[in-house]
Amino acid sequence: MARSIGIDIGAYSVKVGLVQSSFRASSPDTVVERAVPGGAGEDYLERAFGIVGEIVREHFNDQDSVYLSVGGDQVHSRVIEFPFKGLKRTDLERAIGGELEQLLPFDMEDIVFAFDTLPRQLGEGEGDGAATTEAGAGDDDDEPTFVQSAAETMPPRGAVAAPASGMRVFACAMQIERARELLALAEEQGIEIRGLLVRSTCYARIAERVDRLGQVAGGDAVAVIDIGHAVTNVCVVHSGRTVFSRSIVRGGRDVTMAIASAWKMSVEDAERAKHEHGYVASMREPALPEDNEHLHGVVAGELGPIAREIRRTLLACRAETGATVTLAALVGGGSRLRGTASYLSEQLDLDVFTLDGADAERIVGPNSPVPVDVACAAAGVAFDGTGGRPTYDLRTGELALKADFSFLRAKAAHLAAVALIIVAFAAGNAYAALYQLRQNEAELGAALAEESVRVLGSEKSAEEINESVGPNVVEQSPIPKMTAYDVLLALNEKLPAKGDVTLNVETIDITPGKIKIDAQAATSAEIDRIKAAVAEVDCFADVTEGSISSGANDVKVFSLSARTTCRE
Repeated sequence: MARSIGIDIGAYSVKVGLVQSSFRASSPDTVVERAVPGGAGEDYLERAFGIVGEIVREHFNDQDSVYLSVGGDQVHSRVIEFPFKGLKRTDLERAIGGELEQLLPFDMEDIVFAFDTLPRQLGEGEGDGAATTEAGAGDDDDEPTFVQSAAETMPPRGAVAAPASGMRVFACAMQIERARELLALAEEQGIEIRGLLVRSTCYARIAERVDRLGQVAGGDAVAVIDIGHAVTNVCVVHSGRTVFSRSIVRGGRDVTMAIASAWKMSVEDAERAKHEHGYVASMREPALPEDNEHLHGVVAGELGPIAREIRRTLLACRAETGATVTLAALVGGGSRLRGTASYLSEQLDLDVFTLDGADAERIVGPNSPVPVDVACAAAGVAFDGTGGRPTYDLRTGELALKADFSFLRAKAAHLAAVALIIVAFAAGNAYAALYQLRQNEAELGAALAEESVRVLGSEKSAEEINESVGPNVVEQSPIPKMTAYDVLLALNEKLPAKGDVTLNVETIDITPGKIKIDAQAATSAEIDRIKAAVAEVDCFADVTEGSISSGANDVKVFSLSARTTCRE
């Protein structure tokens, strides 16, 4: 069974997910997490890839397909609309490259990009697409405060994009030198990276394994919100495809630093206090009387900006693609903070929930030592790689992996089994066709024997009848050896050159077995030369000359006719 490996390098730890895949389905195996130790003399990524190398060497083998996720803070994403549709992918790729060069502060040769076309039905039924905003659109700059009323917390619906008249694509790009650095760090650890996947787009594979997200009506979009230690990823999914994503450079670390600053404690103590006592209140989950309201204020002071950026992301998605999110799953270490899901539900005006045990079993497997909330990114990357061709893979162009057949070797047993099945079916089909031909031959032989008794008086086989008839007489083919075009070419080849005679052909009538020419010449001598030339054509016979008369300017008007004899 083929295996796909997904690597997620976080702000303080490395997560590596393993997924097993067959031709029919993919299933999670496990997720390994290991903290990145501090160190001097090397940067964080070098230490992180050292941990990745240890995990891969300990748990996996050379036949596994390894995919590395790229953080959204290193990726530029854009929705691009074109007035045309039905363009070939190669032509569309060139068009997107040109647009990205205009939108990003980089030259075309300095970036790598990947893209996917957006469903045309996005935006249908959402209004006329005018860029208008409901009341309250100017409140985005206001920081969320403690337990606001429903009217105050409800975000504006905002503008909605109309269905595209041509086509829209969602494209992700990164600097090629940064991609080379990541591949080089992996190569130093002996790891062959098959693809560089945009982390914030891989949650579509997670969404399809969450029951509540899968039950949403087909016309609505859903979101996966991953609040990590340093970055919050938002991925909008419609019909199983990522249609919009964004990475917000805020996360649980900001809450930890706020707690450390408010109570003058170390970062380690603040992190522990956050996990043990941290909470954020909301109308759905109000603070208990004994709870410290000051703690809520500190936490909300950092979660508020995150909620605001998430809201802006969803509004931007709606305005650029037409997709309206109606339900969101909350994952990541930040989802463990008590009351976060309810708080975001009120701030975003949509239902936000956390994953349950059944979801975890489908995403990371029943025996994974890593909780599903922090393993979603690694698992999503691994699931995205099971098909062999992830959608948002930045290892393209000059960075594309040179084929080494290792992927085929991993599937050799399956391919051999499929080949044997195809050969077996082909042999069975050939035998059935041969059997049917023999049946038809037997039936025709019986019918011939019966008819020969009636006509010839005795039963005869096909061979005996052929011998009694004698050798076949080959009849002359009714198809002319030369078509009218061939006759015209042969005539043109024999006629005198233009400078030798003055010839003006008025009509040429070519019918089966005959050709007639009506023309003009300067003198009777030229007519004789033309007649002699026509007679030299191999397939012409009985060339006859019609009457000769004088025309304007004393030219000679004449006609020639001949039989065409060339036949098969």
